[in-house]
Amino acid sequence: MTVFIIGLALFFIPHFYSALRSREDGKDIRMRLGYTKYMGLYSLISLAGLALIIFGYSQIPDGDSLISGPHVLHHYSWVFMIPALILVVAANFPAGHIKRTVQHPMMIGVLIWALFHLATGGDMKRVVLFGAFAVYAVVSLACAFKRGTNLKDTPAKPLGDVLSITVGLGLSAVLIHGGHVLLFGTPAV
Repeated sequence: MTVFIIGLALFFIPHFYSALRSREDGKDIRMRLGYTKYMGLYSLISLAGLALIIFGYSQIPDGDSLISGPHVLHHYSWVFMIPALILVVAANFPAGHIKRTVQHPMMIGVLIWALFHLATGGDMKRVVLFGAFAVYAVVSLACAFKRGTNLKDTPAKPLGDVLSITVGLGLSAVLIHGGHVLLFGTPAV
């Protein structure tokens, strides 16, 4: 469990810092370090954390179930993962109508992913993992809305939507048809 917890800390410290950091001129560490150095350090720490989360999670034996969601969610939660994946992908492409409408597609997608994984039930390691991502998504969204970022004035690029939907559906298909078992040891459906 120690490696798992260290991984969560390494992953979420830069993420929470990024959500909460000052964006004021002269106070923004990203501006002082430079975008490339900041993102390089951020990515390196986050990837190390993610690797430790995955390794640590795999080493923890399954425990007694702490929560048990409705049985129907065990069979149909994958339906909600499709829009979650499309939203996460949309955050990484040019702003189309999806990104402009949702404003923060990465965090909304992560929140949907985490909540529906929690809703299917789970033991301590699942509750900690998905609960941590849900809490982070809520905090990050609150900070982003407080900052007032707004993409509504950005012209929509339909290519962003086409790419988001195509890649999101493709990833969903891979996960549904064996990828989830290969990566995480449990079927998506």
